[in-house]
Amino acid sequence: MTIRKLGPYGTPASRPSNLVTKHSDYEVARHFNSDARATPCTVTKGSIAQALGLNRESIIHTSQLEQQMTLVNIDLMQLEYRTDTSENSIFLIVAGTLAMQRRTALSTSLILSNSGILRGRDVLPRAHPNDGFVDVLEIDQEITLRQLALAWSRSRTGSHLPHPHFRVSRATEFQWSGSPSKMVADGVAYAGVVSLQCTVLADAIAIYF
Repeated sequence: MTIRKLGPYGTPASRPSNLVTKHSDYEVARHFNSDARATPCTVTKGSIAQALGLNRESIIHTSQLEQQMTLVNIDLMQLEYRTDTSENSIFLIVAGTLAMQRRTALSTSLILSNSGILRGRDVLPRAHPNDGFVDVLEIDQEITLRQLALAWSRSRTGSHLPHPHFRVSRATEFQWSGSPSKMVADGVAYAGVVSLQCTVLADAIAIYF
């Protein structure tokens, strides 16, 4: 069941006795890929936690002192990508956000996000981790460093959009190909990526908080 950003979400649920705590988007994605994926989990840090309005202190208080929690299903992104050295496609689950860069963060050309959050910034304000879409930000390479720096500063509040050098879209699937680039997905870097296909896995994993 998908939900709208800023709208009510989640259902009341009793705290599972086997609840495990994850501390990043990367750990949430790994949990989905593990043999223990059926084990209920919560998350204290990362873009998913930020998008859901969670923080470590509230999670600890709720999990230790209260038996009543909220359960929400979130989407995940399934990637199929190739590098300039790989013969076959590589599969990867991403929980939060990925960015394609030619060299450094200042050369970012593409952002795909489930949470809308990149390095703590609200880069895609319409995104929500249970809306059934991947939100896409394509950056015109003609943008100047000054314009990029100003937009990055404004992204603290999501006021960098609209922008003449940014193209924003939403989809359930997205494809990209280009020259070898560094892909940073859930904070982990992957070198030499030349193509990728992203597919939304709706309601993929349950989060308690």
